Amino acid sequence: MPDIDGLEFIKRLKADKFTKHIPVVVVSAKISEKDQAKGLDMGADSYLTKPFSPAVLRSVINRLLTVKDELKEYYYSPESAYQYTEGHPMHQEDKVFMDSIVTIISENLERENLRPEFIADKLNTNTRSLYRRFKKHSNLSPSDFIKDYRFMSAAKLLITTNLTIQEIIYKVGITNKSYFYREFLKKYNMTPKEYRSHK
Repeated sequence: MPDIDGLEFIKRLKADKFTKHIPVVVVSAKISEKDQAKGLDMGADSYLTKPFSPAVLRSVINRLLTVKDELKEYYYSPESAYQYTEGHPMHQEDKVFMDSIVTIISENLERENLRPEFIADKLNTNTRSLYRRFKKHSNLSPSDFIKDYRFMSAAKLLITTNLTIQEIIYKVGITNKSYFYREFLKKYNMTPKEYRSHK
């Protein structure tokens, strides 16, 4: 490569928000532990030294792609949405409560009028009790949690389906296109089209 070496290329790749998610495998004649450590510290996901086996290289690439897909599947799954957002451990009873909320939101996502009152009714409780209990587990209000879930679901649909952006907007219960684009950009620092292209 003109002007830069492999390590500088990795550094630039990983510093760019549009390319940092791309797995990188270094294949190099530099075999010292110091060189390998430097490559990994720069952001390489794996480091193979020459001579190398094509079969091993294929296995490394397949494994990296599998792990990437598994992580993507976990982080965008309805079951882990609230854990991914908040990240704190829960007792089983509390987990059942949050799972129930996530399930209700997931099953009614296309409803524009999906509100905390609707969730409270489905859980046979009142809105005040829902807010009080919800506050124990999340820094978000129930309303903001619903909003966050809508946009996480939209992001998932962008990378797992061929639906148009307009179709996705309706799938997640949003009717205002400009609102969707504005809030998506705020959450992911890129437009829906950019997100789909770079994931």
